[in-house]
Amino acid sequence: MAMFGRMSARQRLRRAAEESLTIPAFSSPIDCTAWVIGGLWPAELSTITPENATVADHLRDDLQRIARSANDQLKLMRRAGMADPVRQAEEAKVIEQARARAVRRVESVIRRVQPMTARPPARHARPPVRRDSAPIDLDKTQVIPAVRDSEPPGAAAADTVSPDVVRVDGRHLDATAVQPPVAPIPEPVFETPAVAPESQPEPPPQTPVPAAPAETNWGHLPLAGDERLQRLLSFVVRQEPKLNWAVGDCADGTTVLVTDLAHGWIPARIDIPEGVRLLPPERRTGKASSMLGDTLRLVTYAPGDSLDWSAEFAETPTSVQPRELPDIDDLGWDLSQATHWRDGVPRMVHTLARAAAAGTGVVDDEVDLLRVHLDTAYQQLLNQSPDVEPAHLQNCLLLAATEGFVTGDRIAANYHLSWFQKLDAPPASRWETTS
Repeated sequence: MAMFGRMSARQRLRRAAEESLTIPAFSSPIDCTAWVIGGLWPAELSTITPENATVADHLRDDLQRIARSANDQLKLMRRAGMADPVRQAEEAKVIEQARARAVRRVESVIRRVQPMTARPPARHARPPVRRDSAPIDLDKTQVIPAVRDSEPPGAAAADTVSPDVVRVDGRHLDATAVQPPVAPIPEPVFETPAVAPESQPEPPPQTPVPAAPAETNWGHLPLAGDERLQRLLSFVVRQEPKLNWAVGDCADGTTVLVTDLAHGWIPARIDIPEGVRLLPPERRTGKASSMLGDTLRLVTYAPGDSLDWSAEFAETPTSVQPRELPDIDDLGWDLSQATHWRDGVPRMVHTLARAAAAGTGVVDDEVDLLRVHLDTAYQQLLNQSPDVEPAHLQNCLLLAATEGFVTGDRIAANYHLSWFQKLDAPPASRWETTS
């Protein structure tokens, strides 16, 4: 019996060991940073200098933000419960898109850094001295050593400027000192660059004095209004660089922010700068700049463009006031009716809308799952841009409105649902009714 007991114990241990090998001990964290930004750091920024330190810091932050956003999307896909083949294909697509964004960001920085690296050779002070010293012929100038007595004033002024030139031409003086006597050698050293070469470079310091041309060429950049618009544009672009953005000052004194993703609608989870105005719900077409209409000043952004990095970026305040629209009479009832049996909208969205309208509690896990559906729909919307499917856009609006309503942000819920009602309504007929 003891033998059979030992054998059964061994079998149980062997079976437990086999099962332990099939079950992973832990779940490795999701991290695609190496695939997204690996090997993209430009060689122009390998050496950090005071001129490119700010650009390098912004580039490092942007690359880390792109990698972090890709990791968040992969985590959401892992929690969504997708099938392995579908999930792997979606993960590869997310990594590929993040890599493309990082490449475009690095390319824009390289285009900005290249003028900085090409500028120092032009500022070098030695080429003008070599240019003046190359054509000097000491054999010809030594023939007229008596000129020094006739030009003592000019020579005295030149003595203070010519020591560098004398050091450059010292080798030629040693070669020519063999032919004439030794005494005249120091005399031509000071005479040759006396007045002729040094009197001409004196006017260049007077040429930079007229600063008017430089101001006229750059007159549209240093304006306070343009700097403010550029700061506002940088604030929203950093949140979503995949979209085309436009910010402009209108004649009525308001500042309008718009994107051409969907008729001027601003997606959810994008913080709006304080003091700007958003376009009301309406069907629009064209570029973001054309949606603004007539503007006094306008700043635009397209994916891949470089930004004017502003030091005041962190001080930009946000506000929910730009999303305020006329209140819907019964927001909860209209939202529950819009999400009821709608194609493409998960059933749990309607359940959450009804629960929030009734005032019952909502579980945090259900809110997290709702956000997963919203993020997935929003990413699909970005992939469809600029040819966005109307039905998918309306579903994304309903998901955003439900999230705002469930979390207590009624302003955002009212904003997204107002856009849904406007786009869901049939367009007005172009045919005039005749009696």
